[in-house]
Order: sequence, then C-alpha cells, then structure tokens
Amino acid sequence: MKTIFTTQKRKLLRRVYGALSLTTALFVFQACYGTNKDFGADVRIEGFVKAKTTNLPIAGIKVSIDKQPQYEYTDNTGKFSIYASQSVEYKLRFEDIDFTSNGSFAAKDTVIKVVDHAAFLYISLDAK
Repeated sequence: MKTIFTTQKRKLLRRVYGALSLTTALFVFQACYGTNKDFGADVRIEGFVKAKTTNLPIAGIKVSIDKQPQYEYTDNTGKFSIYASQSVEYKLRFEDIDFTSNGSFAAKDTVIKVVDHAAFLYISLDAK
C-alpha cells in the first residue's frame, strides 16, 4: 500500500513540476517576445519621398516623428512606412543622412493630422 501511495505522489509531483516548468517557459517567452508594452492604438504613416526637380524616388532619407523614438529610412523606391502612438497631429522630419549615394537634399519638416488611424504622404525634397 505504501508503494502505491509513493508512486502516486511521485506522479502528482511530476505533473505539478511539469506544469510549473511550462508556465515559467511561457512567461519568459511572453516577457521577451510577446506583445509590446504600448497597448494604445497605433497609427500607420506611409508614403513616398521624391526629388522635387527630377520627380525620381530618393532612397536613404530618414523619416522621424518629433518626440518619438521611431524612425525609418526610405527604400529604393522612396517608400517609407512607420507606426506611431495615437496623437492629434504629428511633426514629421525628412532628413538626408547619406550624402554619398543619393546626392544632397535639404531637410524638411511637415505637420500632419491623421484621420482613421492611417495617413499616406507624397513628399518632395529640394536639392541643397
């Protein structure tokens, strides 16, 4: 009788430790790779950046949002896409960081108001 009780106790303890181990692993995974700490609604701001004189897309332009850590660089087609926390308006800055590959363009600031959680922009930059 004692061995049956000991065997059942071991099985129960094995299940408890297994459940705790699984729960711990899931908690660590959620903490490292889970949802963002920002649970607010995000806004998607996307668009194209082109040269004002040639109307060609500009790659490597840094697109940033004032007072927010996010930034993005335009790709080879001049396209950018950036997410930001919900706000009434956004002050965007377009800067040419890489002068060697795309020439030299003057920085531009613009203020936009977003409706329906998304905005699409066409931005033209002047050459320096």
